Amino acid sequence: MHAYTRGVPCLLLAGMAVWAQAGAEEAATRVTEPEVLSPLVVTATRSHIRREEAPAGYSEVTRQDIERKPASTLGELLRDLPGVAADNEQDGRGQVRIRGFEPAQTLVLINGRRVNNTDELVGHSDFRLTQIPTSAIDRIEVVRGPTSSLYGADALGGVVNVIVRPPGDSWTGRVQSRVGATDPRRGGEERNMSFYAAGPVTENTGALLSVEYLDRNGSLNPDQPGLDEIEGREAFTGLGSFFYRPAPGHELELFFHGAHDERRARRGSADTREMDIFRYSSGVRYDFDSLDWRSRVDVYRSRSHSEAHHVDREEEHTDDIVDWSGSRYWGRGQTLTIGADYRRERFWRDREGSRELDQTVSHRGVLVQNRSYLLDDQLILTVGARYDDHTNYTGEISPRVGAVFAFTETTRLKADYGRGFAAPDLRRAAGDYDFTFATLPRRIIGNADLEPERSDSYSLGLEFEDARRRAAVTVFRNDIKDLIDLECIEYCEPGDPPAGELVLSTYRNVDRARTQGVELEGAHRWDNGMLLRANYTYLDARDRDSGEALERRPRNRFNLLAETPTWPGASAHVRTEYIGSQRRSGNWTRDYTLFHIGVSQALGSGFFLRAGIDNLTDQRLADLDEAYTNEIRGRFYYTSVAWEF
Repeated sequence: MHAYTRGVPCLLLAGMAVWAQAGAEEAATRVTEPEVLSPLVVTATRSHIRREEAPAGYSEVTRQDIERKPASTLGELLRDLPGVAADNEQDGRGQVRIRGFEPAQTLVLINGRRVNNTDELVGHSDFRLTQIPTSAIDRIEVVRGPTSSLYGADALGGVVNVIVRPPGDSWTGRVQSRVGATDPRRGGEERNMSFYAAGPVTENTGALLSVEYLDRNGSLNPDQPGLDEIEGREAFTGLGSFFYRPAPGHELELFFHGAHDERRARRGSADTREMDIFRYSSGVRYDFDSLDWRSRVDVYRSRSHSEAHHVDREEEHTDDIVDWSGSRYWGRGQTLTIGADYRRERFWRDREGSRELDQTVSHRGVLVQNRSYLLDDQLILTVGARYDDHTNYTGEISPRVGAVFAFTETTRLKADYGRGFAAPDLRRAAGDYDFTFATLPRRIIGNADLEPERSDSYSLGLEFEDARRRAAVTVFRNDIKDLIDLECIEYCEPGDPPAGELVLSTYRNVDRARTQGVELEGAHRWDNGMLLRANYTYLDARDRDSGEALERRPRNRFNLLAETPTWPGASAHVRTEYIGSQRRSGNWTRDYTLFHIGVSQALGSGFFLRAGIDNLTDQRLADLDEAYTNEIRGRFYYTSVAWEF
């Protein structure tokens, strides 16, 4: 049952090209090599394909990657991927940007099911990234680039799909405890407990249960006594599923996953920023699998409810969803995928006991996609489109064309074009939305005439991969139009408005933007288990109307992992993150580098001991450049013990 410097990109690119050529020549001359079956992936096409057949811009976080980090959120697990920026913002909350797109323009899924998008509705929120126990994650599939042709709105920048560890033929599980503390900064102590178990109940049924508890103190700002630069967090997350297989090829799943999250940030001796969040998803899935036909239907609710006690504000966002898709193998090398879905979305907000906003809209979509294996499977051609209808606008068509051409069994050229769109959120698109700040002379009103944000995206990639090595180079470009931004319409001059007046702003489609860049990847695993892996991303994100660089988007990012066995049952690793200069509040910041180290020791009988230090040099952004308004956790010492059965 289931920059660095300007020369770094050129040197990496040249090295990877030579590496790929040498690998291809070696593959051609090898007589025998054990065959390695590629894992199947589903996010990129909504049908099961081999990983090397996925479009350019596909990445994966494995279970081994998850074990290396003291991570408690999805954002912390995505930091090492090319083209992905997972950085802290207000109160240390993580935000994920794919290829320069906004966080709200990335769709987050759990087992292919949508997690409702609150990133724009609730300012500076990271609620989507904290809903699932990390111990339950088998892998994370990430598609960089628009996938609106498959998933509709919110997939303008890409998709992050969390795949849960399924039950097998026997019971397996894991119990882990982790503790950690920061030094020399005060605060930040952390306690974490997690449990996961899955297996058969009877011959035709199975179950899965995972729970996790996190208690983290706030990290005090050393420059401002009594203020937290990273908020404290106490969270309980859980996931449960019951599986029933009435006959071969049929499977029914009842599922629930949710999180209760309390955030606390001290703002002085007599004040605290307090927020409570409760999120859950619950529903049923039915799968049918035959020789030439696969289909799946999901019926579920995804809800987020938050209370900001310090401003007496309460918000709730709900998605009620019916989603069906099916794939049929209708001819030699031909797979047709079709689908339809309906989503009812509601968002309401109360402030000081009064209903400030209450909006409900409906989304409907249909999709069709055909995947063709041509030239004796040397060429794979994918063509598809999706039509979306919305309460406030109609007729959104999102086409997609992709091709994968195999020069050899290990070397492939990939090309993709896709159009994406993101619907205006229910706050900005509400004509009756009217918000006045409590502490600033500023008022914002909604705009019912907003159009969706749209993009045309292109990518071209060359990849080499065999059982031990990987090298890839991908170039991409996204042309974005109708970006939604605030525009001042009254009292727009610098300084405060006249006494008794307010600066009035509204949301409008005013901007065009372009993001383009290069992603480089390289990895090598030796026979003794030693691993070296690196990636580099160059990003040019620019407002095409003003010519200015878009803010909070580093031009250069570099990640390096070196892992080696040390003695029997043990391994050690070093991770490095380089984050280049970025524009913030009109100024270019200084770049910085983070170093993390860790060790793992197998103790026997399924027990494992792990320890490490994150942010080894205790890098602090406020000491680096005053343009940074965010902060990262200080030097963090941690140790954990786990038992797997």
